[in-house]
Amino acid sequence: MEKSVVVKASNVDLAVEKALAELGVSKDRVQVEVLQKGGLFQRAEVRVTVRETAQTLAEDFVNGLLGAMNLKARGTAFERDGEVVVDIDGEDGGAAIGYRGEVLDAIQFLTRTYVGQEKSGSAKIVVDCENYRAKRRDTLVALAGRLAEKAYRTRRKIVLEPMNPFERRIIHGALADSEIAETHSEGEEHDRHVVIVPKGVELREDRPRGGRRDGRRDDRRGGRRDDRRNGRNDARRDDRRRERAPRVEEEEVPDGNEYRGYYTESFVKAEQQKSGPPKFKSFGGGKRR
Repeated sequence: MEKSVVVKASNVDLAVEKALAELGVSKDRVQVEVLQKGGLFQRAEVRVTVRETAQTLAEDFVNGLLGAMNLKARGTAFERDGEVVVDIDGEDGGAAIGYRGEVLDAIQFLTRTYVGQEKSGSAKIVVDCENYRAKRRDTLVALAGRLAEKAYRTRRKIVLEPMNPFERRIIHGALADSEIAETHSEGEEHDRHVVIVPKGVELREDRPRGGRRDGRRDDRRGGRRDDRRNGRNDARRDDRRRERAPRVEEEEVPDGNEYRGYYTESFVKAEQQKSGPPKFKSFGGGKRR
């Protein structure tokens, strides 16, 4: 919505100055309409209207936002290559940037939303501070080159951390003409990230830690030690089985029997109850003569 004021003064120039002071804008941002020229017995009257463009809307919104955040900084808007750039400068510029530009990105998003609602078909809005965008671009381009070489050397995909659309475009653009790697994006919304894939090489298979395809670790602290432990457990189970087996107490068959041998006492008594003294083959003795 356009802002406009009507001001009276002794002459037109003075009326315009008073209007600009009331609106808080410079003369190049307003449109002046002279309603009445001043004279000897008549005061001049002008209507001063702020021209609302994407540039003015963005600058006013950013400065209002910085003021609400109690930051000692101010934004100045200008046009560059078809874009409206709002450059923030001031004592609290670092706070306006935030960690990895998160605060700056939030200010830019809110500014774009506001200008888009107020003025349809407006130019692209970029909010910058202390040349952060250019510095971040250089950092990401260098990072993309290093990771592309690493992906090609190791023959493995490299997954980057989630990034905003601006930073993802930088990575894609940096490797668009690369002969050793290509890029694509994966994930949804805030988890959207870039994947760098090497070109012209066979990718290595991803294996679990420890180098075993079956997931078992084959080292001194892993599978072989488990195998030894399992072997000891089996041996202990066998010992327990042997200990639980009934002990056979052997004793000599009394004289008078046909054969001499060694049998359990209970076994001999059972046979004697059946048919007198037992007559069995000996497992160690010979036939008495």
